[in-house]
Amino acid sequence: MTARVEVEGIAWPVLGAQLAVLRDTRVLVQLRPFPPGWELPGGHCEDGEDPAITAARETEEETGYRVRVTHLAGVYTWSGLRRVGDVLYVGEVTGGAPKRSIEALASRFVAVDELPRTLFPWFRRRIVDALDAARGAPPVHRVQPVTPYHVLGFATDWLRVPVDALRRRAG
Repeated sequence: MTARVEVEGIAWPVLGAQLAVLRDTRVLVQLRPFPPGWELPGGHCEDGEDPAITAARETEEETGYRVRVTHLAGVYTWSGLRRVGDVLYVGEVTGGAPKRSIEALASRFVAVDELPRTLFPWFRRRIVDALDAARGAPPVHRVQPVTPYHVLGFATDWLRVPVDALRRRAG
């Protein structure tokens, strides 16, 4: 059963929920092992589960932090290789401690200008939307493309990481 989240008067179907955990203007990102990349914590909604509960539950399972959902940032539907919708909430840490998990090899709080190059490309816009929502902006609906071009661009970013590290050491 697909959950629905209302934005702009429309109840959008969603299969997954993420949480942008904020600490001031920094957001928690985690390194997913496969396919490798940095992302926001979250996961698939269980049957009948409120997506906000999914986002909080998955965040605790993946990162070790207990969180409270504070805002709805938006609903994101896909065009291209994926067709499922996701919802993004904003939240804050209320307890717990950071931990590694099979779904998050590492996690850290970063500013928007410090986002890892290997962050899955669609999360940049979502993080900006989350920061806007935390400042009082209304939730948004966005269609995000996922095409072979996006996948290849992301793979190229992973290839640049060791080259950039070598350049920093040499410079």
